[in-house]
Amino acid sequence: MSRSISAVTVTYNSAGIVREALACLPDGPEIICVDNASTDDLGSVLQGLPVRRIDNGRNLGFGCACNIGAAAASGEFILFINPDVRVTPRSIDALLEAVERYPDCNVFSPRTTTPKGRLWFRDQTEVDRLSGTPPPMRVREIAGDCCVRFVDGGIFLIRRSLFLEMGGFDEGIFLYFEDDDLSHRLRQRNEQMILVSDAHAIHDVGNSVERSALARIHRHRAKAQSEVYLRRKYKIPFKPGRAFVQSLAKASFYCLTLNRDRLLNTLGRLLGLSEAIRNPTASGYALKSDRDRPVR
Repeated sequence: MSRSISAVTVTYNSAGIVREALACLPDGPEIICVDNASTDDLGSVLQGLPVRRIDNGRNLGFGCACNIGAAAASGEFILFINPDVRVTPRSIDALLEAVERYPDCNVFSPRTTTPKGRLWFRDQTEVDRLSGTPPPMRVREIAGDCCVRFVDGGIFLIRRSLFLEMGGFDEGIFLYFEDDDLSHRLRQRNEQMILVSDAHAIHDVGNSVERSALARIHRHRAKAQSEVYLRRKYKIPFKPGRAFVQSLAKASFYCLTLNRDRLLNTLGRLLGLSEAIRNPTASGYALKSDRDRPVR
């Protein structure tokens, strides 16, 4: 099959898991690893693999790093793959066969499951959810190829020329929902997104992020800021003050019930919302000046 692929992965202290992800790829595709200023021993992990490494001087965020990899790629298609994703041996061939089967389509994703076999699938984008768009019937099983409303940034295949023409991922989003935004823009262009049932990936969700309490707070801070960014970008009504009060009440409840994880999540959300309240007219992303946070 004559189609060329460039695989792009983004790392941030992902040395412990990225080699297995890249080793699962078949021979042939160009592989580009964009590193967001990791402090681990990534070099030794990538040794012996046919990988082109691009080092960012600071953590530029997930979407920005993906865009850098896409700009450097030479393939007709780009396979974005997270360090915590594994593809089965025939998955890339199955995706390329789908490219031939659906010549008018430019975006493809594999059937993705967790390591325990649970289908990893979303019925709608975060833009739909925030807008109050009712989700379609929940999908619990994939019986064949189908059109989807969302492509997971963990792994998907897209024609490089289309991705570049669209400006890639929105670099105003540092972390979380950049794939929701891209999926929404693809739908606005009437681009079909195809889930290929014969292609299978395993996503060990969350295995590429730091597990400390502080890192958890920063991730949920970023998620709250990304939510506010999407609301402003697509003019979705939002009252950050009300959301702050609601989150404060939840934090108090989690304190009383000693629910540590949910308390940390809510503390991060409070930080993100407080920044939105302090700067209500900002059109950019607040974490742009804070590039040392975990990427994924």
